[in-house]
Amino acid sequence: MSGRISVALIAPNYHPVTCGIGDNTMRLGAELRRRGHRAVVFTHQPAQAHPEAPDLPVRGVHGTTPLAIAAAVSDAITADEFSHVIIQYAPQMWGASRFGSPGLPSLAAGLRERGISVVLIIHELYTPWKWRPDLALGSLLLRLQLGALMSSCSSIYLTTETRQRTLARAAAQLSPPRTLKSLRIGPGALPHRAQRKAGGHRMGLFSTLAVGKAFDVVLDAFDEIAAVYADAELLLIGDLGQPGDRRFLALSRQIEARRARTRVHLTGKLPLDEVARIVASLDLYLFPMSTGANTRSSTLPLALGAGVPVVAIHGTETDPIFRHGRDVFFADSLSGPAFARAALEVFAAPALADRLAHGARELYEEHLTWTRIGDSLLADLA
Repeated sequence: MSGRISVALIAPNYHPVTCGIGDNTMRLGAELRRRGHRAVVFTHQPAQAHPEAPDLPVRGVHGTTPLAIAAAVSDAITADEFSHVIIQYAPQMWGASRFGSPGLPSLAAGLRERGISVVLIIHELYTPWKWRPDLALGSLLLRLQLGALMSSCSSIYLTTETRQRTLARAAAQLSPPRTLKSLRIGPGALPHRAQRKAGGHRMGLFSTLAVGKAFDVVLDAFDEIAAVYADAELLLIGDLGQPGDRRFLALSRQIEARRARTRVHLTGKLPLDEVARIVASLDLYLFPMSTGANTRSSTLPLALGAGVPVVAIHGTETDPIFRHGRDVFFADSLSGPAFARAALEVFAAPALADRLAHGARELYEEHLTWTRIGDSLLADLA
């Protein structure tokens, strides 16, 4: 595109807080700056420059509620001059309850009235319907929150094609109707090329203990794999919480109950480049996301870009770009035995592992590099 644009990126969290959307914001801002555009990150405190993008300015505001944070971000943005605002949306960002908050819709509406082009990237939609009255109300209010926010945005992106179909009808009913677009998520940690060992059986995953990540499936699978291969080891990479956290305690108890517990290693929180180096050392990457291999994860592109064979499932958010046996190997189900069977099949067939590694790199280069993502976004902003 011709001409320089000035972009304010609004994020739920940012460094030093562990947050995939925060890392995505950092990479997107760095890509914009690499192309000669201005980019500044806005979020709540604590927030500081990211070691991977030290030249990307960050402005953290104070506030105890989502509405107060939104008002402070709005004031900070309008005190400067920006042509575009990109909102990195999660329904309960800035501490919103399960009933949502008017903070983001009011922020977007105010910026639009000031003549700023507001772009929305939807990372999460809303909570599913539940029969319990308070959960049903929360699901309804989060839908209304998203609809109000969408009505103030000139461009709306979703990170998977499946979610585009979910929101297409709602977008068509806005005035004027909106066309939804895809903007896939790139890696938070930039990939190193794989250094797989012939006959090696080192596997792992990079993740947080977020909802939808089935660590029990990985541990069940590893017990079976470790019984076959004496050199097998499992690396759980990344920030899994503090020792006293409820989820971390539950995971620790699960590990201690395993036969192969001495071969399960937790790295703890690491710099992103160190994460990339460790992932590149794996012989197999396990992706136990309940919704399947998808383009809304910032961790899966790391393995694909490294050229490490991946085992996942074909789930509700698996887009057509993923092909079984070519760039990812689909287990029959999200269960320990199914993941073990898939992993053992890949380990037993070096030609299959090589084909998956090559296909993973091809998929990454075609769809998930930051150059591709930057091209897609800037073509629209032009």
